[in-house]
Amino acid sequence: MEKDQQIKFNKIYGEHKKMRTIKECFYHKKDECNGDIKQSHSIQKNGRLSIIEEELNGNNMIYTFTSFDVGTEEFIKTLRPIGKGKASTFFGFCDYHDSKLFSEIENNEFNNSDKHCFLHSYRSFAHSYHAKKEEKKGVETDSPLIKNYSEDFKADWLTGNNIAINNLNLYKQDLDNWVEKKQYDKLEYFTIILPELYPIACSSLISPFYSIKGVGMNNHNNPNIPWSPIMLTVLPDFSQTIIIFACFPNDKKGKIFLDELEELNDYQLKKTITSILIFFAENTFFSPLLWKKLGKRKQQILCNEIERSLLMGLVEIPNKFQYSSLNFFERQYSYERLKTINR
Repeated sequence: MEKDQQIKFNKIYGEHKKMRTIKECFYHKKDECNGDIKQSHSIQKNGRLSIIEEELNGNNMIYTFTSFDVGTEEFIKTLRPIGKGKASTFFGFCDYHDSKLFSEIENNEFNNSDKHCFLHSYRSFAHSYHAKKEEKKGVETDSPLIKNYSEDFKADWLTGNNIAINNLNLYKQDLDNWVEKKQYDKLEYFTIILPELYPIACSSLISPFYSIKGVGMNNHNNPNIPWSPIMLTVLPDFSQTIIIFACFPNDKKGKIFLDELEELNDYQLKKTITSILIFFAENTFFSPLLWKKLGKRKQQILCNEIERSLLMGLVEIPNKFQYSSLNFFERQYSYERLKTINR
């Protein structure tokens, strides 16, 4: 029964994904575009993702929150690994701009400069902006997946989606101006460099409902409340883990969020980042070694929390910052310890 259900879901979701696909270069000067709009990686394929992949059944694989098997009692039964070639990709840049814009961070070690932080944050914004536009197109299709929803539900979904895109378009104008003029210091940054490698990566825009201390930040269904989008990048870096938060200089709520992060102690910070990755980031990847180390009980907790994150803003409106029961940055999950255990 579950096997038949999985086959049906894969077919419906695959058809929906094709129907919502958009191929468009994020860079604002379209007259400069050259080459195909290709599947760009928001996280470096042969650098960052290669660090966290592991062999499963003869193939190098990684896990992500958006690839899963469905169940009869719960929607997300378990996560399903994917190849790194499919991970973090989107049709968001032409050949020319993908190569030109990101060569500095693709070919050089991270140096915590404004330029490096900006380019990583710019790419995180681009990925989520593209995903939001594809989401809107998907809701407007007549795919079998969307046909399952009521007209009222789809209308509310589109309302929230249009609010998001309209707000993001305003922020994109700033990014367009700054990247063209190479004004990399315009964003506000909070960078954490953990002295151990944790096999997890992310490139995403987040829009939490509340700050850590409970300040209201984002209402996805109210056009009168401006969005506070925060760019998040998590990079595995051989012997360390780089985490970059960035917000816009005129976003007071975003700056509050970054200030609150900076006030946290080590444990609180790691717990909070884990919670953000699960509940608010849509482009996260991690090693099969970490999945295995979680064990069945924590794997189920993770699946339940991912399922809950899918409903936030659509069915459930939280009244405070959402904390996960997990902490991906406990020392037991460092890559060195995971490799030792699995030898």
